[in-house]
Amino acid sequence: MDDAARTDLKILPLNQFHHHKNFKSGGEQFQPLKTFLQQDALLFQDACIAQSYVVIDDNARIDKTKNKYFFPYRVLGYITLTCSQVNLKDYHLGDCARAERYEFLPAVKIARLAVDARSRGLGIGAMLFGFALSMSLDDIRPLVGCRFLITDSKRNAMDFYNRQGMELLDTEENHSAKHPIMFVDLHTLL
Repeated sequence: MDDAARTDLKILPLNQFHHHKNFKSGGEQFQPLKTFLQQDALLFQDACIAQSYVVIDDNARIDKTKNKYFFPYRVLGYITLTCSQVNLKDYHLGDCARAERYEFLPAVKIARLAVDARSRGLGIGAMLFGFALSMSLDDIRPLVGCRFLITDSKRNAMDFYNRQGMELLDTEENHSAKHPIMFVDLHTLL
C-alpha cells in the first residue's frame, strides 16, 4: 500500500501551531518553496490571497482527545491554492463553444507544492495533488464555476504533474517559458 494512503496521514489547513518553520526543502532549487512556507504562507492566508494545506502524521498526536487543529504537527508536505484564470489560446471547449470568445477562463491554481526532503518517496506529492483536484472538481466548481486546475510548473516537476494527468499548454511561448503552464480540464473528469 502507498504510504500516503495510510489513515494516519491527514491534510489540514496550515495554522500557526504547525511546525512549518522546521520544513526541510532539500536543495537550493527548492529554497523558495521553503521560504514561502516559513515566511509568507500564513500572511497570504490572512490577506485572503492563497490558502495552504499541510500533510501531517496524526500518529504524532498520541492523545486523540487533543484537538488536531491545534496540535503542533511536523509538516510533511504542503500545497498552496489560489484563484486564477488561464488563457489556453486555441483550446476548444466543445461543450460550450460560446465561452471560447473569452480570452481567459476560470481556474484554481496550484501556486506551491512541496514535500519535506525527509518525507519524499511516500506519495505525499500525489496525495496533495489529488486533494487539490478533488477540491477543485467537487467543492469549488459546482459553487462558482471553474473549468481548470493549473500550475506554473518548474521544469524539474513537469514529469510529476504529467503523471497526475496534467497537460502542457501546447504553445511555442509556453514550451520556452521558465515555468510552463500545465493544466487539467475539470470538465473532462465529470
